[in-house]
Amino acid sequence: MTSVTFSISRVNRLRNAAARARAPVAPTEPVEPDAPWLEPEEREGWSISDCDPNNLLGVFKALRLRAGFAVHAYEFRAGGNGNGIIWAVPADAPLLAPEDCPRLRGAFLDPPKPPGAIPLMEAIDGDGSPWSYLSASILAREAAEFGARWHGCVWSDQKIIGKPPREGGWGWRRPVPRVWTPTYAETGPTRTIVLYIRNPVGMATIYRATDTYSVDSYDCETETEELGEGPGGFIY
Repeated sequence: MTSVTFSISRVNRLRNAAARARAPVAPTEPVEPDAPWLEPEEREGWSISDCDPNNLLGVFKALRLRAGFAVHAYEFRAGGNGNGIIWAVPADAPLLAPEDCPRLRGAFLDPPKPPGAIPLMEAIDGDGSPWSYLSASILAREAAEFGARWHGCVWSDQKIIGKPPREGGWGWRRPVPRVWTPTYAETGPTRTIVLYIRNPVGMATIYRATDTYSVDSYDCETETEELGEGPGGFIY
Protein backbone atom coordinates (compact mmCIF):
# COMPACT_ATOMS: atom_id res chain seq x y z
CA MET A 1 0.00 0.00 0.00
CA THR A 2 1.24 3.49 -0.90
CA SER A 3 0.52 6.28 1.59
CA VAL A 4 1.22 10.01 1.32
CA THR A 5 0.46 12.78 3.81
CA PHE A 6 0.00 16.46 2.96
CA SER A 7 0.83 19.45 5.10
CA ILE A 8 -2.23 21.14 6.49
CA SER A 9 -0.88 24.52 5.34
CA ARG A 10 -0.69 23.36 1.71
CA VAL A 11 -4.19 21.89 1.86
CA ASN A 12 -5.64 25.03 3.39
CA ARG A 13 -3.92 27.28 0.84
CA LEU A 14 -5.71 25.32 -1.87
CA ARG A 15 -8.99 25.51 -0.03
CA ASN A 16 -8.67 29.24 0.62
CA ALA A 17 -7.90 29.91 -3.05
CA ALA A 18 -10.98 27.91 -4.02
CA ALA A 19 -13.18 29.82 -1.58
CA ARG A 20 -12.00 33.12 -3.06
CA ALA A 21 -12.65 31.88 -6.59
CA ARG A 22 -16.26 30.97 -5.82
CA ALA A 23 -16.97 34.03 -3.66
CA PRO A 24 -20.25 35.76 -4.53
CA VAL A 25 -19.93 38.81 -6.74
CA ALA A 26 -19.87 41.91 -4.55
CA PRO A 27 -22.96 44.16 -4.80
CA THR A 28 -22.51 47.39 -6.71
CA GLU A 29 -24.55 49.37 -4.18
CA PRO A 30 -24.08 49.74 -0.40
CA VAL A 31 -25.76 47.20 1.84
CA GLU A 32 -27.29 47.73 5.25
CA PRO A 33 -24.49 47.59 7.86
CA ASP A 34 -26.57 45.50 10.25
CA ALA A 35 -27.54 42.99 7.54
CA PRO A 36 -24.54 42.52 5.24
CA TRP A 37 -25.90 39.31 3.77
CA LEU A 38 -28.79 41.16 2.09
CA GLU A 39 -28.39 42.47 -1.43
CA PRO A 40 -29.75 45.91 -2.44
CA GLU A 41 -31.89 44.21 -5.08
CA GLU A 42 -33.02 40.93 -3.62
CA ARG A 43 -33.06 38.08 -6.10
CA GLU A 44 -35.53 35.30 -5.51
CA GLY A 45 -35.42 31.77 -6.89
CA TRP A 46 -33.01 30.37 -9.48
CA SER A 47 -30.92 32.43 -11.88
CA ILE A 48 -27.74 32.08 -13.93
CA SER A 49 -24.78 32.56 -11.59
CA ASP A 50 -22.94 35.86 -11.62
CA CYS A 51 -19.79 33.96 -10.63
CA ASP A 52 -17.91 32.09 -13.38
CA PRO A 53 -17.42 28.43 -12.32
CA ASN A 54 -14.32 28.26 -14.51
CA ASN A 55 -12.59 30.48 -11.94
CA LEU A 56 -13.10 27.75 -9.37
CA LEU A 57 -11.82 24.99 -11.66
CA GLY A 58 -8.77 27.07 -12.53
CA VAL A 59 -7.53 26.88 -8.93
CA PHE A 60 -7.00 23.11 -9.18
CA LYS A 61 -3.89 22.74 -11.33
CA ALA A 62 -3.74 18.93 -11.01
CA LEU A 63 -7.29 18.59 -12.38
CA ARG A 64 -8.97 19.40 -15.67
CA LEU A 65 -12.37 19.24 -17.29
CA ARG A 66 -12.69 16.30 -19.68
CA ALA A 67 -12.62 17.13 -23.38
CA GLY A 68 -16.04 17.87 -24.83
CA PHE A 69 -17.45 19.50 -21.69
CA ALA A 70 -18.07 23.01 -20.39
CA VAL A 71 -19.43 24.15 -17.04
CA HIS A 72 -22.63 26.09 -16.38
CA ALA A 73 -23.71 27.32 -12.95
CA TYR A 74 -26.96 28.47 -11.36
CA GLU A 75 -27.70 30.14 -8.04
CA PHE A 76 -30.77 30.17 -5.81
CA ARG A 77 -31.71 33.11 -3.59
CA ALA A 78 -34.29 33.38 -0.85
CA GLY A 79 -33.85 36.60 1.11
CA GLY A 80 -30.26 36.57 2.34
CA ASN A 81 -29.90 32.82 1.90
CA GLY A 82 -28.31 31.20 -1.11
CA ASN A 83 -27.33 27.93 -2.71
CA GLY A 84 -26.02 26.95 -6.10
CA ILE A 85 -25.15 24.15 -8.47
CA ILE A 86 -22.52 23.56 -11.16
CA TRP A 87 -23.23 21.24 -14.08
CA ALA A 88 -20.89 19.79 -16.68
CA VAL A 89 -22.61 20.18 -20.06
CA PRO A 90 -21.68 19.43 -23.68
CA ALA A 91 -19.09 21.96 -24.81
CA ASP A 92 -21.39 23.44 -27.48
CA ALA A 93 -24.46 23.68 -25.22
CA PRO A 94 -26.00 27.15 -24.91
CA LEU A 95 -26.29 28.71 -21.46
CA LEU A 96 -30.01 28.44 -20.80
CA ALA A 97 -32.03 30.48 -18.36
CA PRO A 98 -33.37 28.41 -15.44
CA GLU A 99 -36.93 28.66 -16.72
CA ASP A 100 -35.83 27.06 -20.00
CA CYS A 101 -34.32 24.02 -18.26
CA PRO A 102 -36.00 20.88 -16.93
CA ARG A 103 -36.00 20.68 -13.13
CA LEU A 104 -34.29 17.95 -11.13
CA ARG A 105 -37.36 17.07 -9.11
CA GLY A 106 -36.73 15.58 -5.71
CA ALA A 107 -33.29 17.15 -5.37
CA PHE A 108 -32.72 20.00 -2.91
CA LEU A 109 -34.53 23.13 -4.19
CA ASP A 110 -35.43 21.38 -7.50
CA PRO A 111 -32.48 22.88 -9.40
CA PRO A 112 -32.51 23.51 -13.15
CA LYS A 113 -30.68 20.78 -15.07
CA PRO A 114 -29.79 21.68 -18.66
CA PRO A 115 -30.22 19.00 -21.35
CA GLY A 116 -27.23 16.66 -21.44
CA ALA A 117 -25.88 17.87 -18.08
CA ILE A 118 -24.02 15.56 -15.70
CA PRO A 119 -22.69 16.16 -12.17
CA LEU A 120 -19.47 18.17 -12.26
CA MET A 121 -17.16 15.56 -10.72
CA GLU A 122 -18.16 12.97 -13.33
CA ALA A 123 -16.50 15.21 -15.93
CA ILE A 124 -13.27 15.83 -13.99
CA ASP A 125 -9.95 14.23 -14.92
CA GLY A 126 -6.51 14.64 -13.41
CA ASP A 127 -2.82 13.86 -13.65
CA GLY A 128 -3.06 10.72 -11.48
CA SER A 129 -0.89 12.07 -8.66
CA PRO A 130 -1.79 11.78 -4.97
CA TRP A 131 -2.24 15.56 -4.94
CA SER A 132 -4.79 15.30 -7.75
CA TYR A 133 -7.01 13.10 -5.58
CA LEU A 134 -6.66 15.44 -2.63
CA SER A 135 -7.56 18.25 -5.03
CA ALA A 136 -10.65 16.38 -6.17
CA SER A 137 -11.80 15.97 -2.57
CA ILE A 138 -11.49 19.72 -2.02
CA LEU A 139 -13.08 20.61 -5.37
CA ALA A 140 -16.11 18.42 -4.72
CA ARG A 141 -16.79 20.19 -1.43
CA GLU A 142 -16.12 23.68 -2.75
CA ALA A 143 -18.33 23.07 -5.79
CA ALA A 144 -21.14 21.86 -3.53
CA GLU A 145 -20.81 25.17 -1.64
CA PHE A 146 -20.95 27.25 -4.84
CA GLY A 147 -23.46 30.06 -4.44
CA ALA A 148 -23.99 29.37 -0.74
CA ARG A 149 -24.89 32.26 1.54
CA TRP A 150 -25.92 32.55 5.17
CA HIS A 151 -28.16 29.57 6.06
CA GLY A 152 -27.19 27.94 2.77
CA CYS A 153 -23.58 27.54 3.95
CA VAL A 154 -22.46 24.10 5.12
CA TRP A 155 -18.83 23.55 4.16
CA SER A 156 -17.66 27.16 4.58
CA ASP A 157 -17.68 27.02 8.39
CA GLN A 158 -15.87 23.70 8.61
CA LYS A 159 -12.11 23.43 9.01
CA ILE A 160 -9.74 20.69 7.87
CA ILE A 161 -7.37 20.04 10.77
CA GLY A 162 -3.94 18.46 10.99
CA LYS A 163 -3.65 17.88 14.73
CA PRO A 164 -5.92 17.25 17.72
CA PRO A 165 -7.71 20.19 19.37
CA ARG A 166 -5.68 22.04 21.98
CA GLU A 167 -8.55 22.77 24.35
CA GLY A 168 -9.91 20.17 26.73
CA GLY A 169 -13.48 19.07 27.25
CA TRP A 170 -13.77 16.79 24.25
CA GLY A 171 -15.81 13.62 24.54
CA TRP A 172 -14.44 11.00 22.14
CA ARG A 173 -16.81 8.47 20.63
CA ARG A 174 -14.02 6.68 18.75
CA PRO A 175 -10.29 6.13 19.40
CA VAL A 176 -8.32 9.34 19.01
CA PRO A 177 -6.35 9.16 15.72
CA ARG A 178 -2.56 8.90 15.83
CA VAL A 179 -2.19 10.70 12.46
CA TRP A 180 -4.37 13.73 11.78
CA THR A 181 -2.83 15.11 8.61
CA PRO A 182 -4.73 14.75 5.31
CA THR A 183 -3.69 11.41 3.84
CA TYR A 184 -3.73 9.67 0.46
CA ALA A 185 -3.62 5.87 0.30
CA GLU A 186 -3.44 3.57 -2.70
CA THR A 187 -4.42 -0.08 -2.50
CA GLY A 188 -4.60 -1.84 -5.87
CA PRO A 189 -7.00 0.12 -8.07
CA THR A 190 -8.53 1.99 -5.13
CA ARG A 191 -7.45 5.44 -3.96
CA THR A 192 -8.60 7.02 -0.72
CA ILE A 193 -8.31 10.45 0.84
CA VAL A 194 -8.83 10.82 4.60
CA LEU A 195 -9.61 14.22 6.11
CA TYR A 196 -10.24 15.18 9.71
CA ILE A 197 -12.72 18.02 9.85
CA ARG A 198 -13.94 20.25 12.65
CA ASN A 199 -17.52 21.48 12.35
CA PRO A 200 -18.42 24.33 14.74
CA VAL A 201 -22.10 24.63 13.79
CA GLY A 202 -24.40 23.56 16.61
CA MET A 203 -22.42 21.30 18.93
CA ALA A 204 -18.75 21.43 17.90
CA THR A 205 -17.74 18.08 16.43
CA ILE A 206 -14.76 16.47 14.76
CA TYR A 207 -15.39 13.87 12.11
CA ARG A 208 -13.37 11.74 9.75
CA ALA A 209 -14.25 11.88 6.05
CA THR A 210 -13.01 9.03 3.88
CA ASP A 211 -13.28 9.64 0.13
CA THR A 212 -12.87 6.50 -2.00
CA TYR A 213 -12.03 6.70 -5.70
CA SER A 214 -12.17 3.85 -8.18
CA VAL A 215 -9.65 3.62 -11.00
CA ASP A 216 -9.96 6.27 -13.74
CA SER A 217 -12.49 8.31 -11.74
CA TYR A 218 -12.30 11.54 -9.77
CA ASP A 219 -15.86 11.16 -8.51
CA CYS A 220 -15.66 9.71 -5.00
CA GLU A 221 -17.87 7.92 -2.54
CA THR A 222 -17.67 9.57 0.89
CA GLU A 223 -18.12 7.99 4.31
CA THR A 224 -18.14 10.12 7.45
CA GLU A 225 -17.68 9.07 11.05
CA GLU A 226 -18.08 11.38 14.03
CA LEU A 227 -15.15 11.04 16.40
CA GLY A 228 -16.06 13.40 19.20
CA GLU A 229 -17.93 16.41 20.53
CA GLY A 230 -16.35 19.40 22.19
CA PRO A 231 -16.82 22.89 23.60
CA GLY A 232 -17.86 25.87 21.58
CA GLY A 233 -20.07 25.82 18.54
CA PHE A 234 -22.63 28.30 17.32
CA ILE A 235 -26.00 28.56 15.62
CA TYR A 236 -26.88 30.93 12.77
